[in-house]
Amino acid sequence: MATIVDGNWLTQYVSPQLLQEFKNYNDDFLAALKSAPKQAVTADGIRFNKLINNVGFYVDNSADFTAKKMTGKKVFVEWEKYDTDPTEVDDAEMRSLAYDKRSVIRQKHTEAFKLGYRDHVIWKLAPDDNTVAEMPVVRTTGGNDGNGRKRMTFIDLVQYLEVVKALNLPNMNDLNIVLNSQHQTDLIIDRDSAAYFANKQIFFDPITGKVKSVMGFNFYENNAAVAYAGDGNKLAKGAALGVGDQYGSLFFYGGNTVKHIEKVKALYKPETQDTESADPKSVFRTQTYGLVDRVEDYGFGAIVSANV
Repeated sequence: MATIVDGNWLTQYVSPQLLQEFKNYNDDFLAALKSAPKQAVTADGIRFNKLINNVGFYVDNSADFTAKKMTGKKVFVEWEKYDTDPTEVDDAEMRSLAYDKRSVIRQKHTEAFKLGYRDHVIWKLAPDDNTVAEMPVVRTTGGNDGNGRKRMTFIDLVQYLEVVKALNLPNMNDLNIVLNSQHQTDLIIDRDSAAYFANKQIFFDPITGKVKSVMGFNFYENNAAVAYAGDGNKLAKGAALGVGDQYGSLFFYGGNTVKHIEKVKALYKPETQDTESADPKSVFRTQTYGLVDRVEDYGFGAIVSANV
């Protein structure tokens, strides 16, 4: 069988096709997040106002009315700075390689930015813990998957929908769940989902296995997932799972999200400006400002695998 080792071949007698890198860049759920209105974007960030509805309703009232003020609240979302690592290429390797390494590196930086932003969004929107009723984080109740994890069941989804409906969110067509790969598999093999949807094409795409949007939820599937510790606290972004830690599927109400990315800058320093190195180097980097956040801590949540 073929063996992959470090380095690149420097002769011309090699296949011009680069081997594929095994990463999943799926980020279709980002379309469900709300873009910031241009007029709200400032040099410091984005500002939102909200009026609190205190209007009462009366039947057969006989007393005089007294006008009340309708008070407001304000929200400020700060900018974040997004960067990739600088990558250098020296003139010596460019002369020897059988492909345009500079061009491929530009593409890799674009992919790394897309991957990093997707992971950041999932982590940022997920509740920090399971203590806020308006951001419900619940555990799965299914059987043991063989690795000490309780599977997600169709009943878990139905019960979570009941919890979400109790939040009285204004637009019930904007309920989104990003299923992690474990939970997607759980639903495909769950007996209750199979029984409820006798024709499984109603719930699952028979070709891709993707869970379709049913029961009021818009379903997305992603290999990236938020993780929670056994005590209910969200793990740090990118942290490795320890004993008792489990992945979750993210729920978010699109109307309470905001995202904005400024024009992404591809920073490039050509080797013609390197006057000191024995082999002149060019350097690539990607950088921009943007933001993603919960406008309100309301209408977010997660369904997390429980420990057996």
